[in-house]
Amino acid sequence: MPSRRSQEMLGIIRSHKKLASNVSNGMLMKVDMPVERAAKFRVDGTSALPMNGLDMPAMRIKPAKVSVEDAVLLHLHGGAYVSGGLLQCRALISPICAEAGIRAVTFSYRLAPQHPYPAQLNDAYKVYQFLRSAGFEAKKIGLVGESAGGNLALALALRLREEGQELPGALALLSPWVDLAQTGESYQRLKDVDATLNAEELLQSAIAFAGGAESLSKPEISPIYADFHGFPPTLIHCGTSEILLSDSEQLENKMLRDGVDAHLVRWDGMCHVFQAFGFEESKAANHQLGVFLYENLRDH
Repeated sequence: MPSRRSQEMLGIIRSHKKLASNVSNGMLMKVDMPVERAAKFRVDGTSALPMNGLDMPAMRIKPAKVSVEDAVLLHLHGGAYVSGGLLQCRALISPICAEAGIRAVTFSYRLAPQHPYPAQLNDAYKVYQFLRSAGFEAKKIGLVGESAGGNLALALALRLREEGQELPGALALLSPWVDLAQTGESYQRLKDVDATLNAEELLQSAIAFAGGAESLSKPEISPIYADFHGFPPTLIHCGTSEILLSDSEQLENKMLRDGVDAHLVRWDGMCHVFQAFGFEESKAANHQLGVFLYENLRDH
């Protein structure tokens, strides 16, 4: 049962959904923050520093207590591939990093429509290889992605498998956006319930990212059409009040079909990427994600 506070807050957000959407599309999408300033943004339980050695903005995040010294979380941010920056990255991955007791790296990839697919995947691949060259074993790297970042985490793992490389040790996906053609029934059933997402706007972002509507059903664009044999343990979180619920349900089914140790947790009444909202459920979800990553990346 959702907490009273979360439902009150989501009701307020839902009632101002159009205004919030207009603000984010009109202004916030164009705002970014220098890595030095984003790193100074305070999140309890962690510290952050700019990360050098890459040709894109990136930062390292360290939990107050490091429980697994030789592991790292690679965070891939959301924003429908058309928005998102380092402040969002800092706020989203830090609580998970602290709960896991594992250092994290997060970065700001190129955005559509100026940079359509595969620019984002190429950027993620470059950061992943940077971590590998720094000495991290693949099995000690956990991929964490919310929304479009969940899509990107899967796309990265698919490319690594295609090249015959060892896959990361775990995937943690928060409301992953994996059905860009919107074939799932929740896009219609939950459109008036979803507090933050608009299906029409999301489709336009998908087309901008894919370079055209004809590409939306390709596995590299919509991972629900991919084969997942050989993938690592995967934890999927999704709210039951968001239009992307079908994405997560289809993804879990496809991964289980292919023998993956995949598990979907449905959070009652929660919205898209509720982990960032500071609800009681947010804290519980971040703790669960942290425990999952710790269990899969620590030495056994």
